[in-house]
Amino acid sequence: MELKNIFYLHSGRIFLLDCNGYLIECTEMRDVAVDGKQHLEVRESTDPHIIWKHLVDYRQKWLMTVSTQKGCTHNCQFCDVARLPFKGNLTQEEIEYQIKFLLNNTDYIKECKKAKIGFARMGEPSHNLDNVLNVIKRLPEISKEQNKNINWLPCFNTILPTQCKNNPLEVLDKVIEIKERNYNGFLHMQISCNSTDEETRLKLFGNAKVLDLESIITYVKNKNINNRTITLNFIVMKDVEVDVNKLKKMGLTGDKFAVKLIPLNKTNNAEQHELETYANYSNYEKLLELRDEFKYVGVPTVVDAIAKCEEAGLCCGQLAQIYQ
Repeated sequence: MELKNIFYLHSGRIFLLDCNGYLIECTEMRDVAVDGKQHLEVRESTDPHIIWKHLVDYRQKWLMTVSTQKGCTHNCQFCDVARLPFKGNLTQEEIEYQIKFLLNNTDYIKECKKAKIGFARMGEPSHNLDNVLNVIKRLPEISKEQNKNINWLPCFNTILPTQCKNNPLEVLDKVIEIKERNYNGFLHMQISCNSTDEETRLKLFGNAKVLDLESIITYVKNKNINNRTITLNFIVMKDVEVDVNKLKKMGLTGDKFAVKLIPLNKTNNAEQHELETYANYSNYEKLLELRDEFKYVGVPTVVDAIAKCEEAGLCCGQLAQIYQ
């Protein structure tokens, strides 16, 4: 692979790599302290110095994402990877190359207590399951080969498509098996939900058939889940249902699940489909109110917000589009 471009954010970098004539993205970032006044400052300020002084030390936490496909088979209305052509799966070696590239291009980092790496910059990892899981199992070896002392937290993000080589229950089985066996439960599995109305979910995922929420909840409740629970992720949008009581009736509990609520990023595809975020930095309290509804029924819930000065331009697939 060949490096084609780098885009610098206040909290990290996006790399554009040429993979046999196709542009793919991978990223490395520092996390932001999210408690109390610091989070308020970071959310609302347009001054990059505010972000810089609140970034978590690389040695404590490091955020990375790599691509698993050349584009994506799905046409999710909120994601700009959907606007790129799909050219197939990346090989195990091509996924590993991105990780080695990130490690070697941040050479001053020799150790990290929690390196969270997501396999969802570009692509749906369920469609490339064997290669992705082989890489996840090899993460400790990869960092050792690069002379880094890294404590990995793999993150498997998926919409759980039903039209897939591995059916979604097999995907859940295989990921949870590695979570428990290889990482003692410390693997972050995040399932994209975005609405509690199944017809709306279908529409948002570009008519991709996905495993319904009740089936997800019922199946996971019968699995052995240690340490980290399974996360249901909701990009919270205007006029899109997120009904806490409906999820509770399906059997959602805090012993096997957590919920994450995030604003809708400003993407070209979301704008084309007239999607708007429910809340962000200007009305963050609305996210907190929804969080409290989940907490009231005993489900651990985290919220995130996009910083004002990093809001536009650099979501998944956008740099590849710009460069093309």
